[in-house]
Amino acid sequence: MKWARLIALVPPERIHDSCGDGSSPTIGDIVQLDQGFTFPDGRPGGMVYCLAKDGAVKWGADVYDSEIEVLT
Repeated sequence: MKWARLIALVPPERIHDSCGDGSSPTIGDIVQLDQGFTFPDGRPGGMVYCLAKDGAVKWGADVYDSEIEVLT
């Protein structure tokens, strides 16, 4: 699994309402990378999920690559 840190706020329209516990993304959240894709505007991005310590999903969203910092 690859992980990243959220470095920009995610607009509400890109947050998945159907998953998570209702938490909101916060800059600095550590996220798990899922599927990568190209947004309609041609910029690269992907789906990410923020997990709680117990492994439950806190929130999921579509983010631009420029909104995350991949952790090594």
